[in-house]
Amino acid sequence: MKKSIKNILLLVSISMFLGFKPAEKGNSKSPINWLTFEQALAESKKSKRKIFIDVYTDWCGWCKKMDASTFSNQKMADYLNKKYYAVKLDAESMKTFEYKGKTVSERELAGQIFQVSSYPTTVYLDENFDMLSPVPGYLDVPTFEKIIKFYGDDVFKKQSWQDYESSFKPSN
Repeated sequence: MKKSIKNILLLVSISMFLGFKPAEKGNSKSPINWLTFEQALAESKKSKRKIFIDVYTDWCGWCKKMDASTFSNQKMADYLNKKYYAVKLDAESMKTFEYKGKTVSERELAGQIFQVSSYPTTVYLDENFDMLSPVPGYLDVPTFEKIIKFYGDDVFKKQSWQDYESSFKPSN
């Protein structure tokens, strides 16, 4: 009896470990051209685009679900790759880089500068690297499409979110 309980616990532990893999930066299977934050800043200086940031943690189940469903959608990936520089930002990483004249870690950028307190959160920066908005929570494809087009097509400059959302027509 004790041996079978140990075996069951071992199998559960192994399956949990295998099922909870960290989100990967630059995942080669992803249709999105993921960049590091530094790469996105450098690219945007050469060719202006907004920056889309997926703020995640390795232990976040909803982050993994968003990777597997929303970010794997080819239409969403094509739009992101055309209109934004896409970044995966690990909210627990102490990796540092320069942002607006300061040396910051990914953790500081997520928590102190972007004020992210839950995961996943998507953050949208304009062409000057100023935050347009953080959007907390898991986003399915229809919701995600609305948001990325609201910022990507500069609708936010001329229309309120409420008006836009009520008139939005998703792509087919």
